[in-house]
Amino acid sequence: MLKRRLASAAMLLTVVAGGLVATSAPASAAPNYQLPFPCGQKWRLNTWDSTHAPALDMVREPQSQTEGSPVVAPASGTVNQSYYHSNAGNMIQINHGGGHFTTYIHLQSRAVSVGDRVTQGQVIGRVGHTGPTSNGTPHLHYEQGYDANGDGSASWGFEGAERVKAVFGGKAYGPAPGGEWRNVESRNGCETKVGNSVTGDSYADLLAVDAGGTMKLYSNNIVRDNGQPYTGSDPREVGHGWSTSTRIIPADVTGDGYTDLLAVDANGTMKLYSNNIVRDNGQPYTGSDPREVGHGWSTSTRIIPADVTGD
Repeated sequence: MLKRRLASAAMLLTVVAGGLVATSAPASAAPNYQLPFPCGQKWRLNTWDSTHAPALDMVREPQSQTEGSPVVAPASGTVNQSYYHSNAGNMIQINHGGGHFTTYIHLQSRAVSVGDRVTQGQVIGRVGHTGPTSNGTPHLHYEQGYDANGDGSASWGFEGAERVKAVFGGKAYGPAPGGEWRNVESRNGCETKVGNSVTGDSYADLLAVDAGGTMKLYSNNIVRDNGQPYTGSDPREVGHGWSTSTRIIPADVTGDGYTDLLAVDANGTMKLYSNNIVRDNGQPYTGSDPREVGHGWSTSTRIIPADVTGD
């Protein structure tokens, strides 16, 4: 069985990546990690036994699609390890700043080198079964770590290493042994930029949400800036707390010629943020509390705004 083989591999994984360390609480908040796979993919996560937890083994659902699946950065950072390890196979570690690290092993291939700067959602490698401790079973061994001893990296791959419980999109997976989560859907790179005319001038503006959930408006200045849209001035900050939204859909819901936003949270609740750019001093989506307009939207894989009825 896959479970037994992977659990056996977990017990064999003693890679001597660093000495035993005394753990300490992170001094700064971890990034808003997302699952390290492209938007919409579903994966099974397991912590296995106490020698393996809080590390996670990840297998794609369906399992037959695991081998060769792209691995993407769960948050921005800088690659500080990328090499072939005699036990773990192809491995990568990313430094996300503030002492926070993520580690990936058994990769089929690596697409980044030490010193490379990566952004959230960027492909860094592919899932494989390299290294003897993979037991020949395609899966991603993944760890979130914190540099407790301040040596510039997080030790990995063994019981007592500087690894911490994994959190994706604000939800913890672990750290207890025996944890299993089925069909965990990746929200990495899902609709983080939305376009349409926010300012009402018929030119598509951009709204960008960063890893901390801050939304910024990039106005389309293609006419006045020699055909270079989105470059004329610094972006305008128009809101916070958007990292909890799994989908952000631009649409002129109110019919006033200005793009409103429909946001769906992890529970499937849809809320309408009306565009109040005219009456609220150029700060759209901030004038009042959002209006709740529906439930049960978490089961929808695509939400497409369209005037179907022609009204």
